Amino acid sequence: MNIGLDIDNVITCFDCTVLQAFLQEDKNKRGKGIVNKIEGHFTKMFDWSQEEIDEFFAANMENLAKILRVRKNCKKYMDKLLEDGHKLYLISNRAYPHYNNPEKTTVDWLKKHNINYTKLVLSESPDKTKECKTYKIDIMVDDRVTQCKKMIQGGINCILMMTNFNKNRMEGLPYATSWKNLYEEIKEWKKDM
Repeated sequence: MNIGLDIDNVITCFDCTVLQAFLQEDKNKRGKGIVNKIEGHFTKMFDWSQEEIDEFFAANMENLAKILRVRKNCKKYMDKLLEDGHKLYLISNRAYPHYNNPEKTTVDWLKKHNINYTKLVLSESPDKTKECKTYKIDIMVDDRVTQCKKMIQGGINCILMMTNFNKNRMEGLPYATSWKNLYEEIKEWKKDM
């Protein structure tokens, strides 16, 4: 099977790293910290304007991407999927203005962490339906509920990778709680094909 994998929050521990950076930056702004604890995404937990959020990402995202940790058991199960004969397409929306050199930043991080994959595809849009169709992706794994729903509407099978920020907003989507769980889900999906 051709399996599509988003990078941030699927392969990396994106939210935990960026949340810490937001907390630090908030001390330089108004110092209020998290003002809305029940909000589903960290960018809406603070009293920042959209302009402040956009400026933060444009100034910091590329450097933060270089220090992201690999999600637990990700490498182990990605290697198993490759050994099982699957192709792994890393499909991510890493683009300007958040990145000046998204391909180099991403490839360097993947090499640093010895992540094996078939192809890296940088999408110009958060909606990866076009790329999934171009590369004949059988199943796509993403952490964003809205993007999974768009891809499903576009005819792409999608599994939501659960995070602390989407676990209460899964809206009936097929999901995986961990890389071990994702590996098992993909094995079951293959049986049904």
